[in-house]
Amino acid sequence: MTELVTNKINPNVIPHLHIWGWDVAIYLFLGGIAGGLLIISAAMILLQKGGIFSPEEQTAEYSRQIQVASLLAPVLLGVGMFFLFLDLEFKMHVWRFYTNFNLTSPMSWGSWALLIFFPFSVFQAIVVCQFSQIPRFLFLASWESTLKPYLNKIAAVNVHVGMGIGVYTGILLSTYYARPLWSNTVLGFVFLLSGLSSAAALLLLIAPSREKQLYSKIDMYIIAAEGFATTLFILGGITGTENMKNAMLYLIAGPYAPWFWILFVLAGLIIPLVLETLEAIGKIRFSPFVPLLVLIGSISLRFIIVYAGQEIPTFS
Repeated sequence: MTELVTNKINPNVIPHLHIWGWDVAIYLFLGGIAGGLLIISAAMILLQKGGIFSPEEQTAEYSRQIQVASLLAPVLLGVGMFFLFLDLEFKMHVWRFYTNFNLTSPMSWGSWALLIFFPFSVFQAIVVCQFSQIPRFLFLASWESTLKPYLNKIAAVNVHVGMGIGVYTGILLSTYYARPLWSNTVLGFVFLLSGLSSAAALLLLIAPSREKQLYSKIDMYIIAAEGFATTLFILGGITGTENMKNAMLYLIAGPYAPWFWILFVLAGLIIPLVLETLEAIGKIRFSPFVPLLVLIGSISLRFIIVYAGQEIPTFS
């Protein structure tokens, strides 16, 4: 990507200074959900090994949800990295991210964090998915037997790495101080919770009937926390500098307001929270409509924030 630096801030001269588009928004969504999947699957492994589950739930084989989450985490992040690669202006120079480590660069932190995410998430997937039981993957048998004794340690690392990747997707934006909407320290936590909620919603879709209420409750609590973080994000923008206030008003009361309030807040937060709460107290049954709304709200949030953050507010 190439960013244009100019002092012509008159919107009639240069109305848009877009450097990031749809590919970055998709990366932020897939990176968030990958981090959420890794956190949930690793936490479930630690809880199972720690004796939190009942004896009948503590089996040698891991549930389908843990297996799917462990397998999808590196896959989805890899797909997301492909979309991020598409955004690079000089694609053949991507290796330069790893020639040094810059403490003040969020991209440098993120690049090196990915080097930890991929191997540890793959190590976890090799053990819990038991690839060695499938003939064509027999070559992984030695890997599985070697890694299995260290699964608890791998899962403990993955919980923290998953949180780091989830927060990073928001921190990557919030360090761009020239973009007032992004320059909000709460944005990283909003994206982390949104990624966790998306991961729980995805697992909710594939969970067997007896376990759907568990993942529905997990998603319910995460959505409640996400709603609180979103409120802080809005308040932080309104009470910030004049530029931050104008940028936030442009989001919540400008041309992006219908998309923000309807797609993200109403469809992605409020409706799923209400329906999952009613399900938790036994008033209604599970509906696949709920996790689909969560996923739609999550990806909508990324597109709205990426595009609205690069607009120049035309009102004060």
